[in-house]
Amino acid sequence: MTIKRSFAVLCFILPCALAQAGNHEAVSAPAPAVGDSWTYQYTDVWKGAKGNINRMEVAAIDDAGIHVAIKRAASGALISTQLFTPEMNPVERGGMHFAPSFTRYVFPLAPGAEWSNEVVGDNSKAGKQWRYAIKGKVVDWEKVRVPAGEFEALKIVVEAQYADVNDANKIGGKLTETVWFVPTLANYVKLDYQDADAAGRLYSRDSWELMSFAHKAPALAAAPALR
Repeated sequence: MTIKRSFAVLCFILPCALAQAGNHEAVSAPAPAVGDSWTYQYTDVWKGAKGNINRMEVAAIDDAGIHVAIKRAASGALISTQLFTPEMNPVERGGMHFAPSFTRYVFPLAPGAEWSNEVVGDNSKAGKQWRYAIKGKVVDWEKVRVPAGEFEALKIVVEAQYADVNDANKIGGKLTETVWFVPTLANYVKLDYQDADAAGRLYSRDSWELMSFAHKAPALAAAPALR
């Protein structure tokens, strides 16, 4: 993996992290704790229709990574389990196994930081393997409002061109994730996703917005949202 960084060295005052659009240092990797949770509203942007409200809950943390249970927010019914690296990069997600992980974040994060690498996604049930050429960039700090409140977040854009792992001529397409990551919440508050075919025609657009969150770690519980 190659990483290119261009950081502005600025002052960052933690208690004011969400209250000001002021100065910031580079952001270190998050430290989620067992019991932390984030509840998201899913929207099919293409159809303009709201979907399920699901909760991501940290069930365990071990040498393999961060194990997350995906549950229906209303009933608590378990839908699936997912695995993330300690940096909250997806390893197991929606039937897809990424090796080593889908590089959504490379810490430390700061405006202007860039990275690129290649990962393999294996969907054994579908019998498909894709090679993803990932390019990520931290755009800037940005205030974003979601149902859980208003937050100051790092806006990150991740683009991934993917093709059949065994035949590079079989181009799959290109996906783009735009993520608003809030360090004090150890996760994103908004994620916009779009997927296009090899000709660049969009065929999928989705969005997730934070409805509520809970933290078991005392250091994280001290940072409220702006309202």
